[in-house]
Amino acid sequence: MADSQEQNTQGLDITQDLDITQGVDITQGVDIATAPLRDLAGSNTVAVAAPAEVPPTAHPGVATLERTTDPIFIFSYLANLTIVTVNAATFVFADWVAWLAAHGSTGAAYHEELPGRIIQYGIFAAISVRIFLGQSIDHFGVRRVWLFMSTLTFFGLAIFASLTELSPMLYLGRTLFAVGLSGMFTCGTFHIQSCVVEHRRTEFIALLGSSGFVGMILGPQLSGMLRWLCNDSVEVFFPRLFQGTVVLIAAYIVFVLMATRGLPRPGRHPARPSLIRLTRDYWPGMVMFVAMAMGIVFTVPSLYLVRFNQHEDFGGIAAYWTTYALMAFAFRLRTAALSRRVGRFRLIFVGLLFQGLGLWALIPVSEWWHLLFSASLCGFGHALLFPSIVSLGSGSFPARYRGSGTNLTLGCLDLGIGLSAPLLGKIIDLPAFDGAGFRQMFFVAGSVPLSVAAIWFLAKRHQIDNETRAPSTIETAA
Repeated sequence: MADSQEQNTQGLDITQDLDITQGVDITQGVDIATAPLRDLAGSNTVAVAAPAEVPPTAHPGVATLERTTDPIFIFSYLANLTIVTVNAATFVFADWVAWLAAHGSTGAAYHEELPGRIIQYGIFAAISVRIFLGQSIDHFGVRRVWLFMSTLTFFGLAIFASLTELSPMLYLGRTLFAVGLSGMFTCGTFHIQSCVVEHRRTEFIALLGSSGFVGMILGPQLSGMLRWLCNDSVEVFFPRLFQGTVVLIAAYIVFVLMATRGLPRPGRHPARPSLIRLTRDYWPGMVMFVAMAMGIVFTVPSLYLVRFNQHEDFGGIAAYWTTYALMAFAFRLRTAALSRRVGRFRLIFVGLLFQGLGLWALIPVSEWWHLLFSASLCGFGHALLFPSIVSLGSGSFPARYRGSGTNLTLGCLDLGIGLSAPLLGKIIDLPAFDGAGFRQMFFVAGSVPLSVAAIWFLAKRHQIDNETRAPSTIETAA
């Protein structure tokens, strides 16, 4: 996902509780230095004054970055662009697994549930690591953890590049890839937050996140171009694709080394509570189920759309993801201030409707260009949903634990992917649909966000979002 990667592809995966930038809709251009903060009781707001000047630090990159031309930001941007591109290029994963089953000598039969099950194992491993990721960064420092997670992804993709048939190594490779990917997004966002001056953190996170939309376009486009250069020969295409991603991850590691060069070792500070304890104390409520529904929606195009296109002879998925990313980015810019005017509860309701209708729009598709209607609807829904669920999901946490709230929200989104991936594949495999129940799967998957939208409307229709009650102009305290 883009926000994931954006993001998850997918987005902002922040486990560090540095400041109040976490959980804020980064597209709204809010100056965090003067934004209102709820007190711990959640009843009052106070204004926080921006520091007059940034105190000197031992490392020039820590809390002093304020130019986009700074090498720290440039290398961080290139790193995020690279990893999102790599992730989006692997949206052909299900098609590759089908080729492994047909090409190998093990005699294993392919079924659509199989790639979903493999992804499920990787997702569950990544969720487990999320629980301890923030504490690991506190103890070892972001540079070490970032490089370690990058190495896991490198070896996961190297395993992919070496496979020619189904084997247990496929499960190992996917687990390494998923765990590493989750940690890389987390470390990248944490690092840029710790380097940027207080009053420009939101702006720089938004700038860094824009690379996710670019990567979501580049990944499928590069994959499609490589397949064309290989004359559509999958025996040549798949090994070359994963060899190319290994090279990109090697470049990513170089970018990380350059972005964190001279970073000081972490100092001693009190240990943070575990994510499990924070979740128990500050459970955000129903918005977590909305995050899971969004994960289910994202599973359909990122995993099974390539199989549907192959079955219907519609070609590649590059056009779909290009439209998806462009629409999400354009609507995100156009609707950045909507949460202050109409409230996040309504945005979530509308976003769920659009994502559900976007999946249903795949049902009557008979030409490749019909897919673009679904991409537009799902991209628009993504633009409304993601910042709203992250903001609400982290908003129930105290300000210093907002990063853990964001981490929990994105973990629920991942959980939706992990739970739904094999189940959606099983629907496609049902004998009643002759093993090709893609359209029936689209109907079931689209029904989930629409059902959640109905429940959300009934539960929240009289609730007023505190963002709509906030003053439009916030004065800085003396």
